[in-house]
Amino acid sequence: MSGIVIADASPLIGLAKIGQLPLLPLLYKEIWIPPAVHAELKPDAKRPGSEKLKQALEAGWLRVAAVEQFSAEVYGELSQTLDPGESEAIALAEALNARFLLIDERRGRDMAARRGIPIAGIGAVLLAAKRHGHITNITTELNALQKVGYRLSATLVQKLVKLAEE
Repeated sequence: MSGIVIADASPLIGLAKIGQLPLLPLLYKEIWIPPAVHAELKPDAKRPGSEKLKQALEAGWLRVAAVEQFSAEVYGELSQTLDPGESEAIALAEALNARFLLIDERRGRDMAARRGIPIAGIGAVLLAAKRHGHITNITTELNALQKVGYRLSATLVQKLVKLAEE
């Protein structure tokens, strides 16, 4: 297993919208996205979080993989049921033997898990950030995510708050 983290668009956008995208390079050495996720991020758009995503790409800690780095066959198989970003992210995570795939959509998570790819969501990133002293309160961050429209189930929020011992 490599130290590379592969990210899908939603967790990146969510973290960018609440100003917590800089947590990723503090926690993980290499964060990669496939081309379809890069397209979904729309770093040049004028929407909340776009400027932070653009800065991450320009700084080089958020890297865009090439299509040649993952299997077209695997992508083709995955794209029968998943969107292009999720399909490419899973194919890339598999090809690079990633540390984990940062993804929150249920279908993508289920497919990645069935393929043996370790998965984590935005909640796991926030828990790790709290454990490493980068944030002081996970509840505040979860509330901020919900305010910007990030969907988190009440059960998940309760579980994360309990794990954070808040």
